[in-house]
Amino acid sequence: MIAITFEEHGDVIVFNIAGEFFIESVEFAEKTWNQIVQKNPRVVGINCREIKFIDSSAIGVLVKFLNNSSKLNIQLIFFDLNDTILNVFKTAKLGNFFTILDKEQFQYQYLK
Repeated sequence: MIAITFEEHGDVIVFNIAGEFFIESVEFAEKTWNQIVQKNPRVVGINCREIKFIDSSAIGVLVKFLNNSSKLNIQLIFFDLNDTILNVFKTAKLGNFFTILDKEQFQYQYLK
């Protein structure tokens, strides 16, 4: 089961994902993403603290979000990764593509 919500903070949107993020959740995540980008944010921060599990399909949709955000000139930031998700991102070398910050860095830089 997954819970996906978002919060608007001016031109910064925080995209919260909680639970097990796998293939069955991809369509819901994409629908939420489409709602977010229609708001023309400058920055989208994906809060990864509550992701308990992520599979390759979900990682694929995150890469899709990155490509889409680049085309729309939206800065995409992944933040507050728990140890499990951080290890997955490191193993998949996603840090080479994704901007990853801790919670405090994200809040300081984008949610002043």
